[in-house]
Amino acid sequence: MKEKIINHVGALLPDLVEDIKTICSMDSRQDTATPEDPFGKRVTDCLNAALAIAKRLGFETENVGNQIGIAACGPDTEDYIACVGHLDVVDVNGVWKTDPFVCTEKDGVLYARGVLDNKGPTFCCMYALKTLMDLGYEFPIRVKIIFGTNEETGMEDMKWYFKDHKYPLMGWTPDVKYPVIYAERGRAAYRFRLPKEKTEELYTFVNQFIFNQNDLAASLGIDYADEEFGKNQVRKVELFEDKDSCGLTLVSSYPASYKLETMTEALRKRCSEHMILILDSNIDPVFFDKDTYLIKTLERVYEEIMQEDGSAVTTTGGSYAKVVKNIVPFGPSFKGQKGIGHMPDEWMRICDIEKNTQIYAYALHELMEGLQEEVQ
Repeated sequence: MKEKIINHVGALLPDLVEDIKTICSMDSRQDTATPEDPFGKRVTDCLNAALAIAKRLGFETENVGNQIGIAACGPDTEDYIACVGHLDVVDVNGVWKTDPFVCTEKDGVLYARGVLDNKGPTFCCMYALKTLMDLGYEFPIRVKIIFGTNEETGMEDMKWYFKDHKYPLMGWTPDVKYPVIYAERGRAAYRFRLPKEKTEELYTFVNQFIFNQNDLAASLGIDYADEEFGKNQVRKVELFEDKDSCGLTLVSSYPASYKLETMTEALRKRCSEHMILILDSNIDPVFFDKDTYLIKTLERVYEEIMQEDGSAVTTTGGSYAKVVKNIVPFGPSFKGQKGIGHMPDEWMRICDIEKNTQIYAYALHELMEGLQEEVQ
């Protein structure tokens, strides 16, 4: 079956590339919310366009509140496998050589905002599923491509959807890197706040703990590390001022074994006399046992297609795996591909689009075959 999948993906590649060009030529940055368009009309229009393409390809489709799109096939089982991606994109930053919302092909590479993060890989998943449909595979379980619309600005779409819907049995989000990721760091956003008249106290704090510090985590008393993730990382340090207060915000990207309460208490000890610490938000770490069926299958699939080590890894990034239970990050970036997604001239090679689709189609096949063996 592997060779059939590889060959059929090659046959579908021209259509896949054209559909990626279509969806990536739509501006799907979040804009003004309305009751009909929770994340703005641009995002809604992109979602409906993606579902129209899915329907044309032969999938059953559903738009859930202009927040979530579903493209599905297979029997109507309660449990299902899911590939969860997103259609919303970050803002345009820096100077582009091409129009960020006109997907441009040059020398075997596509350039557009969202082509890697995350429209292109999500469409690779959809075409992976179409590959199995075209080859006449008898699905033992339902498979869904879930299109999200708010990954970049809060993941409220998935939080809302899964209040009333069952989580997938297993699956992945194609939104980080290869090989399969078994653990993601947690992400906590803090705010050190002072009364506005205490700006001198803020400056003293900044001079003592922030300026000229080679290691902010150590300076702030949260220099935790473990073998799997390495050191705790402090990012996005910014001063703020509002009507009644001033202060500093920061984000901690912390290892899965670091207790949030321990970190919060350590930061609180750094507070000056009139300063209070506020935990603005937290997303818990994601951690899977590396010996689970999902992880081991995705490791093997990657190794068979790529002919290189596929051992599961950790990441500092954050994805839908943080809010959608039972899924792991899997692709789309290959080794050495970094700093692409949120940058000017965002790109994805057509050969990588093909390879991603091969991996995803074979992964779906192998996950389902293994499930059937367990039942028998």
